[in-house]
Amino acid sequence: MLAFELGLQGLAQEIAINSIVESYDQNHLCLKLEPEILELANATIRDEITQAIESKLGVSLSVDLLAQDKLTVETPQQARIRAQEEHRRAAIDAIRQEAVVQKLHQAFGAELVESSVTKRDV
Repeated sequence: MLAFELGLQGLAQEIAINSIVESYDQNHLCLKLEPEILELANATIRDEITQAIESKLGVSLSVDLLAQDKLTVETPQQARIRAQEEHRRAAIDAIRQEAVVQKLHQAFGAELVESSVTKRDV
């Protein structure tokens, strides 16, 4: 997802990953955000986002940040969280299917503590 590849930091990144593209035409990009996220943005943040997008895509553009009460599609952040949860659920299902886990459950009534299943960076 492009929003995560812009090299932004802090608040600028949070705003970028919590926005959706409303429109793009003739080097004008309009991003929509929920009102409480938009309140955090200022001209400096908008300029940081604009420069990061211009640098990444090699284009010159203007960026508008606008509020929308209910976004119609997932933001990059929401998509990332959904994908992480899907992977976590798949891992839980795989653990439950392991023979050793099933034997422990049958022999001792052992239960998997789902909240303990987390991604490990290797």
